[in-house]
Amino acid sequence: MSTKVTTATPVRLSYTNLLEPRAANAEKPDVLTYSTAILIPKSDTATLEAINASIKEALADGISKKWGGKTPPNLKNPMRDGDTDRPDDETYKGMMFINAKGPRGGAEKAILFDKTGTETVDPTVIYSGVQARVSIQFYAFDKQGNKGVAAGVTSVLSLETGDSLGAAVTPNGERSEFGITTPAGDAAAAFAAPAAAAGEESDPWTS
Repeated sequence: MSTKVTTATPVRLSYTNLLEPRAANAEKPDVLTYSTAILIPKSDTATLEAINASIKEALADGISKKWGGKTPPNLKNPMRDGDTDRPDDETYKGMMFINAKGPRGGAEKAILFDKTGTETVDPTVIYSGVQARVSIQFYAFDKQGNKGVAAGVTSVLSLETGDSLGAAVTPNGERSEFGITTPAGDAAAAFAAPAAAAGEESDPWTS
């Protein structure tokens, strides 16, 4: 059994900081990490079963290698329920979700692909709200008194669909602020800013 899952069906990214790292802890503004939340529909039972199996494998690894053959109390589980943990957020309705960092605890950037499999750093391809397939590595951790299983996203294949979860900013929309008619030839050049730049209301990494 593997502690890594590559989703075969689309998931959705939220609070996505995969192009540029950000400070996850206000008390440590110099510690920057790559991260994203990964939303999986509750109806996608095959993906959820594969993830839960990998979490159990990572937990077993921690018991044998980190915790002396015993299961510590109050273990942290990376799988969370959007309906109970974020009941006021419509995006999380009917979803399970995982907060995942990039490789090496978020110190490194995940490998990012567009829908053709070409590596990309395009913010119109990788953004908060995009549908994607992802590879997630689960691992046991024991840090500062906290023990459990954490998730790291190692790669993302963007499907290049899905509305941005932030307030999208486009050249066409900004022209209208000045009362300028949008040139027809510029319609295809509209740029949707990622939610990380536009700003979502709250941040699960600080909760």
